[in-house]
Amino acid sequence: MEDKNVSFEKYFLKYKNLIIRVIVDGSGDYQLAQEICQLVYERFYKNMDKVRPGMEKVWLIRCAKNALTDHYRKARVRREIYTEDIPPAEVGNLLVEKSIDRQEERIDQRDLAGKILSEVRKVNVQWYDVLVLHCVEELPHAEAARRLQISETVFRARLCRARAYIRENFGEEYKKL
Repeated sequence: MEDKNVSFEKYFLKYKNLIIRVIVDGSGDYQLAQEICQLVYERFYKNMDKVRPGMEKVWLIRCAKNALTDHYRKARVRREIYTEDIPPAEVGNLLVEKSIDRQEERIDQRDLAGKILSEVRKVNVQWYDVLVLHCVEELPHAEAARRLQISETVFRARLCRARAYIRENFGEEYKKL
């Protein structure tokens, strides 16, 4: 069995850029992404033995998204505390507030996406795999089909069925966001 530090370094080198990209996509802030990435890997090191083999990438992505959500929720609470006794004219930078509101909206969208993926996985693992490769990892159809070792036609059919299921079961909830 390989040393914990060697194993950690392997996962760090393999997924570091992906984790940073996930956070930058959610925040638009590269510095914040680096800080959260560090936090994610600290948590990963502490919990490596609890992560199921083969699920490291999924665990890291989920942890990164949760850490970003926590960051914006804390920012929202701080903003509410700071603005409680201050007249609105003196609150400060409206751009920051609007940015936080947009981030909260994105967090709600990502929470719904997580809920949808979880439900799809329960219903049909093949649909889930297709959605993760195409929508989360943003792979083109041909590359995703190759990874799943299926034809592109089969891939497109599964994607179409998964999307139909999502529309049918989450259409109203999705429209509210």
